[in-house]
Parts: sequence; structure tokens; C-alpha cells
Amino acid sequence: MKVIFSLRRHSYLKTIGVFLIAVALIAGVVGCEGEGEPDKYSLTMAFTPAGGGTAVDVTGASPYEEDADVSIQANPAAGYQFVMWTAPAGSFADSNAAATTFTMPAQNVTVTAHFVGPLDHFKCYEAGAAAGSGKEVSLDDQFVTINATVGAPWYFCNPTEKLHDDVTTPLSNPDHHLMVYDISYADEPVTEYVEVDNQFGLEELMVRGPVALAVPTQKVEPGNHEAPLLLDHYLLYEVLGGQHVQEIVTLNDQFSGEPDAFVYEPIYLANPVEKEHDGVTTEIVDEGAHLVFYRIVVEDEPFSTEVQIANQFGAGTFDVFDPALLAVPSTKTELPAPPPLDHFKGYIMEAPIPAEPNEIHLEDQFNAFDASATLANVFCTPAVKWHEGVPTELFYPDNHLMLFDISYTGEFPDMSVFIHNQFGYEGLVVGAPVKLAVPTQKLEPPHSPPIDLDHYLLYEAFGFPIEVPVTLDDQFVTGEEVLVFQPIYFATPVQKTHGPDTTQIVNRWGHLVFYQAIGVPTVIPVIADNQFGLSMPILIQPFFIAVPTEKWSYEVNPLD
Repeated sequence: MKVIFSLRRHSYLKTIGVFLIAVALIAGVVGCEGEGEPDKYSLTMAFTPAGGGTAVDVTGASPYEEDADVSIQANPAAGYQFVMWTAPAGSFADSNAAATTFTMPAQNVTVTAHFVGPLDHFKCYEAGAAAGSGKEVSLDDQFVTINATVGAPWYFCNPTEKLHDDVTTPLSNPDHHLMVYDISYADEPVTEYVEVDNQFGLEELMVRGPVALAVPTQKVEPGNHEAPLLLDHYLLYEVLGGQHVQEIVTLNDQFSGEPDAFVYEPIYLANPVEKEHDGVTTEIVDEGAHLVFYRIVVEDEPFSTEVQIANQFGAGTFDVFDPALLAVPSTKTELPAPPPLDHFKGYIMEAPIPAEPNEIHLEDQFNAFDASATLANVFCTPAVKWHEGVPTELFYPDNHLMLFDISYTGEFPDMSVFIHNQFGYEGLVVGAPVKLAVPTQKLEPPHSPPIDLDHYLLYEAFGFPIEVPVTLDDQFVTGEEVLVFQPIYFATPVQKTHGPDTTQIVNRWGHLVFYQAIGVPTVIPVIADNQFGLSMPILIQPFFIAVPTEKWSYEVNPLD
């Protein structure tokens, strides 16, 4: 279209001419697209997190008209899985399908594909809160089905990158956070035995509980994070008797990075759990994805910050303090329960009995060393203990132990060991190993060989004195009143190599604490046989009671 006018016309005609030119130009632009053609809008594809995968406009013809159907495809990277599509406007045929159709809105729009990577490590900080949530939940995992009340938060956990032995485990899901809450319930705690495998190696654990619930949590501030996707709830069980890792790792999380985080013993095993709350059930995402929480110590200035969070129990702002735990992704295999362990009544022998040949190698959960068994001087028989009118059960009447003094070169550091048995909870200072308890067959009076009975390495133990009267029934004396005093030895199951033969540990959780227990003097001749030979000890004085004991934790000297 052309507009022709004369520059010689009057000035007001010039004004009209300029207006007509503008109209003509606009009409020309519209006319280039075709009169009556509908508007079109741009489609932009995006994905999260970085490295999680790609999002593709398969149709590939942006811009699109309103209500146009566009084929889109999400392609997860190795180790990641697609979760869902989101967009501020428009609609999906199936927002949970990696390949689907998106219907365009009447605006420019960005469509985002969300991916999740492998389960992250978590760095957990002490949490401060005035009160618990008080929410009622139903929980169902691989060990229990319970109704519980959720209490106060214990820890807040950030996903973290971990550097260990020059190998970096990258952070996969920056929006995945956990809040760990105390729980209470009416049921009796369960005890389970498991084998776990993770970057710190293979280990067998005894666990009890549950004791806490880890809840997927959005960290609103700092960081303005999104709500976590495909992150399980976890039910935490207390670990009894875990081994010290004693490794140094670097943990870079959203708060800080410490080059000297010392990893010690496992504290909790976490199972993924199905949770029902207010009529809404949250299913388990990955039944095989477990976490083991290890105690860590960070050599740094005291840490504190404030976080704003939101989860299924509400939203709020609270303080977090020094890092306390490292949660490590782990695989878990359930193990059968070990054989039970009896009480033992220990008799002093009239004359020590030499052990020949006597060169042995001993390896328990604390130490491995060469030693010599020298003299046998205590004979132990299984016993029923009556305490406050309640008897213990006798499982293996043929299981006897003979205690040998041992000698060796080298020194052993003191340890602090926290224990639990029928006399309660106690902390012991445990010193050097001093005796070896050897499974023994009592031939006269006649008994069969011991069944599922370990060797035990006895360490000097120092604890609070007690004065507890108990009644003991054994194969020699029934109804003997004895008074139990302070702990003398802490005994751990031990692997023993003697000559070409190695005796493996049967029950690594079966510990004994030997208490001084004075009874009535006696004279009891027996004939006994064990790996150090045949002997005929004469028992003259009941002096010990060995009590099955759980070892909850222990401390050794820190890493150099």
C-alpha cells in the first residue's frame, strides 16, 4: 500500500498526511502476516536440577497458537529418574509421564522437567525447638507397624557433597532436606539384626527401636528451596554396638564445608517408612534405600544459624547448631537373631593350670594382637540368676568357660564403654585385656560339648560399685545367696587363632560383664576339656557372676 501526498499542501494537510502514513505502515505490517491470523506464543523448555537430564520440545515448532498440543519428552541423565512436569499455565495430558503432550496457554510459557538423582548423603545439625509437633501418625516399615506421636525435632539435615579417600560423592538433590523428630508409642521396642554396606564398608549391626522419624522438609530460607520430590520418610532405630569408622571426610553442604569432619560409630539405622497422617498416606518410594547415621565431630568454631522450614507437620523458623551426624546411603540385609547368652557363675580354682601349647592370635571389635595363654584360674558354669524375685532363663546347660591369664607385648588405650544389662545402664572405663575365656566341656560330672559359645576376651573394667543381693542356681549349688559388687571385667566375643585353627565369632553382640560376687566357700572337683587340653580343676570359691550385657557405645582416643 502506498500513500502519495504533495509537500506543497497547506500545513494542516501535512499533519493529516503523517497520520495516514502511520496507518498505512501498520496496515502493511499486519498485511504481511495475513489478515485474521491468530496470535502465537513461545514455548521454552527447562529442567532441574542441573545435570539431572534434558527437556525437549519434540514438535519443535515454537511459537504456538493457544490450545496447540505440543509433544514433549524428558530424558533423565545417568543415575537420575524423571519425576514430573510443571508449568505456570497450560496443561499436561499426564504430568507424571516422561513423554506426554502439553497444551499451550495464551501466553509465553516455560515448561520444566523435574528429576531426582541417587539418594544423597545428609549432614545433620542439632535442632532447637521449644516443643514437639504432637501429631499422631501411623507408621509401617520393614520391622514394625505402629501408631506414634511425633515429638520435638532432634536434627535438621542438609544434603551434602562428601569427599572421602580422594573420591567425591556429588550432591544430587539440593532440595532434599530431612527433619528428624522424636517419637513415642505404646508398643515395645523391637530388636533386629542387620548387615549394612556403604562407602565405609560392610558391617553387622544390632538395632533397637524405633526412636525417631525423619520427615522430608522444604528449606524455605536460606536458599529459597523447592519442596523435596520423591524423598522417603525414614524410621530411625538406635544402633547397639557399632564399630568405629575412624575416617576423615570433607562435607560441603548448604551451610558450610569442613575439611576435618571425623566419622565415628553408627548411631541410627533408617528404614524407609510408609506414613499415614490426617487420612493421607505417603507411600514408600524406594524400599531398598536405607541410611546409616554416623556420629561426626568437626574441629571448627561453634556453629549456629536460623532456618525457615515447611513440611507435613507445619511451617516455622528455628535454630540449628553444630553438625552432629552424617547420614550415608546404605544397602541393608536382615540377619537371623544370634543364639542367646546365659549368665555364668565363676569359681576360683584351687591351683592354676598351665596352658600348652599356648601361642594364640586374638581379634575382637577393639584390637588384634598376638598373645600367650598362661594359666587357667577360673571355671565358669551356666547359672540361673534370681533378682527381685524374677529368674533368668537357662538356655545351654552344657556351656562352660575356663578363664586363662594372657601375656603379650604392647599397650592398649583406655576406653569408655556405655553398657546396659539387668543391673541398669552404666558407663565403664575399660583398660587392657587380661584374660581369655575358652569354651570348655565338663566331662565329670558328664556334659556334652558347648553349643554356639564364643571365646571371650576379658578387659579390666572400672565402674560404680553396687551391692545387689541375688540368688544363683547352678549345677553344683541351688539357692545360693550372693552379694554382687563392682564390675571387674568387660568381655567381648573374640576370634582366636591357635596353631592352624581359627575359631570364628558366633555372636558378636553377646557381651558379658563380670561382677565380683562373694559366695560360700566350697570344694568341687571336676574334669574339663578344651582347646588347651584336659584338666582336673578343684573349685573352691564362687567369686564372679558374668551377666549378658548390651554394649551401646564406646569411646577411644581420637584420631591423631
